[in-house]
Amino acid sequence: MTNHQAKVGLCLDISGSMFSLYSSGKIQRLAEKVLALGCRFDDNGSIDIFLFGQNPHQVGEMTLVNFQNFIPEVQQKYPLEGGTYYGKVMKMIRNFYFPSGNGGSRNSPVAADEPIYIMFVTDGATSDKQETEEQLKWSSFEPIFWQFMAIGKSHKDVSGKGFFGWLEKALSSDFSFLEKLDDMSDHYVDNANFFSLEDPESISDETLYDLLMTEYPGWVKLVRDRHLLK
Repeated sequence: MTNHQAKVGLCLDISGSMFSLYSSGKIQRLAEKVLALGCRFDDNGSIDIFLFGQNPHQVGEMTLVNFQNFIPEVQQKYPLEGGTYYGKVMKMIRNFYFPSGNGGSRNSPVAADEPIYIMFVTDGATSDKQETEEQLKWSSFEPIFWQFMAIGKSHKDVSGKGFFGWLEKALSSDFSFLEKLDDMSDHYVDNANFFSLEDPESISDETLYDLLMTEYPGWVKLVRDRHLLK
């Protein structure tokens, strides 16, 4: 990925269940790591920030100038919401980068000068699964890559038995829909990847960046071959 240029966006869940992740500063620190990726890829040293809960929000750019305390300041303007809707914010993001399409249906390729990398962070399932699937499918005709990252203990990670095992599973998160998005095949190109972490600070920065780049380099080559990049 040497000399690679791309637009980088960070899409953050602001549903109520994310409270502890914001209050502990973990989301601020995660955003700083994504900004570092953006500075590596993006020609203007910034990342676009989007939020979603009940409603979608586009809140501006996080840069090397304003990054300190950026997320807490955004939270003052956009408090946590009751609800989680992926599809609404995916439509907003598509409209932001490709306004001619209004975030609507698409069934033919649209090329751009640079690819768009969106890191999509959530801790739970969405209430608009059908729209989310449609948005993902339509966006496969655009050079947008969705890197889904779930925060929380997954059902797949629960190994306890008996009552405490049941309780642990009841308190864990079901990321099966995100796994489905990662595995969807009826697309123009495979434009999504997914991984989950119980704690975003439980791994090294090096490991995090490896996870963020698992499928993206191969996708870049694919969209070039499919003429989605000019």
